[in-house]
Amino acid sequence: MLWKKAQEETHDYIIRKADPSDAAGIISCMQSVMDERIYLVGEYYLLSERAEQERIKSLDDLTLVCVIDRKVVGVLTVQRGIYRKNRHTGMLGIAIMAGHRHKGLGTRMIKEAILWCEDQGIKKLNLEVFSTNVNAIKTYEKVGFEVEGKRRKQFLIDGQYVDDVLMTYYVDKSLKE
Repeated sequence: MLWKKAQEETHDYIIRKADPSDAAGIISCMQSVMDERIYLVGEYYLLSERAEQERIKSLDDLTLVCVIDRKVVGVLTVQRGIYRKNRHTGMLGIAIMAGHRHKGLGTRMIKEAILWCEDQGIKKLNLEVFSTNVNAIKTYEKVGFEVEGKRRKQFLIDGQYVDDVLMTYYVDKSLKE
């Protein structure tokens, strides 16, 4: 599980669990997406390489990487709730570098994360996405995420107010009732 190798156009890619040796590549990928200023809240990556290595080692959380030509081009994290009251939930985050989007990599990574959640007993997987990121919202809906709510005008991006869309995937379908 969590080791997929396939083709993306003419490039081989691998989706796998991150290893501490991936820390620098993860930071580079995340910073590249942050530099675009339209997909992620952060403007610079906060963790040092050492701190990222320690985060990757966490047994409660998942970090997946998508690697093409030995370069990390995609990162997905699931952070499990840390309290007894929310241990059944996870928070998903994903970043795919420019030039590698709209090729199904994110969808494949999310499906792997859902399998991991099932295995770990996580029953509800949440995420937040800018309302302006229409392609991501469509991808999440295609995988089975539902909009649970919105925080209106939560962000100010280049002079434009943007809603924060809250989405959920029910790993345990009985929770939907």
